[in-house]
Amino acid sequence: MNILTIPYIAGGLSHLLPLYVLQQKYLRDNSGIKNHFLVNDNSQKLLTMQGIDFVPVNYTLKENLLKPGSPQEIKEDIIDMEKRAYEIVQPSLIIEDTSMLSPLIAEKNKIPRISIQRTGIFRSIDKSHRNEKHVHSLEKGNTGNSSENPSVLFTSNEDFNAPFLTQYAHPKAKIIPGIPTIERLPENIENRNSYFYSGPLVVMDKPSKNLSVRLEEFLCNNKGKPVVFITTGTIDKTPIENFIEFFVQRNYAVITTCYCGINEKYSREILYNKILPLHHICGISDLVIHQCGSGMYHYPIMNRIPSLTLGTQCYDREDVALRLQELGVSAHIPHPDDNPEYWNIFLKKIEQFENKTLIDYKMMDDLRNEINETITDFNMEKVIAYALT
Repeated sequence: MNILTIPYIAGGLSHLLPLYVLQQKYLRDNSGIKNHFLVNDNSQKLLTMQGIDFVPVNYTLKENLLKPGSPQEIKEDIIDMEKRAYEIVQPSLIIEDTSMLSPLIAEKNKIPRISIQRTGIFRSIDKSHRNEKHVHSLEKGNTGNSSENPSVLFTSNEDFNAPFLTQYAHPKAKIIPGIPTIERLPENIENRNSYFYSGPLVVMDKPSKNLSVRLEEFLCNNKGKPVVFITTGTIDKTPIENFIEFFVQRNYAVITTCYCGINEKYSREILYNKILPLHHICGISDLVIHQCGSGMYHYPIMNRIPSLTLGTQCYDREDVALRLQELGVSAHIPHPDDNPEYWNIFLKKIEQFENKTLIDYKMMDDLRNEINETITDFNMEKVIAYALT
């Protein structure tokens, strides 16, 4: 059986890695399956190193189309690339992560689709906790301005009721890369048995030789200091320089993926790297501060490390952050534009952390056990069989 796997075209690693983990962990050793990825040239190089098949199409947004007034051209270009991929692979099944136009290919050719879906699609948080000014992170985009982001093509009010987008949320099968206690389904959701929890689809990576040397030197230079890891992922641009400076002044060692001018000012106290092995870094940290991206929020739980989430005005992240706070395994710091008291809230949470009252470790252990059980119980062959029926 041939499978065509399609990540979100502008999503970078965050939407490719879950599909990569599915391939390496659940599909690679199935001799009856040949999976082909539709990705850009850079990702093709990574897949080549892992021996993973890909379609010889550079699945990327053309720079000459990324200009005001070109939404239809972009759509047509994406559809054309996906059509070519379909013609080459002739798949019996499509697996995708936020590939908004994939229903067009799937429906036209009468083939089923398995979609990676998260809380941002099936929101279950009480409406009293929702902020009507928040948008989905796809709408916010890379620049923080939805009008400059091609993703708005598929999430704007104008297109929201378009048949293909309405259908996007209803593939034959859905994989939730999390656990039921956190990524809760609404009580009244339709076709509940079409949702399958996989547990976190994350990479348990390790530092490179060069990074290991840097980390060892950094930790030696900051011996005895508590370590805080601060990241806002590869997309979000919420300012965090004031948080970094706060911890340096408070005699913490800071590891971060966020580039700020202050990193150079305090080069001994701050270790910056654009991409880090998240599981390993969380494991050597005393506190993790993050934007609550889908993969990221699992790492502190799996490592039993206290965490704070930063508001980004994106409801797909905010809903999960508030759920983690409700469970007592993390605390949430609202975005400055949502609450002018955000800094005082932050200071209070740091006081609780330093007094060891921030986290409910019993709940943390329960969630870790649920993660392990969910991973053990997940059966990809069962998901495929359901999709094909």
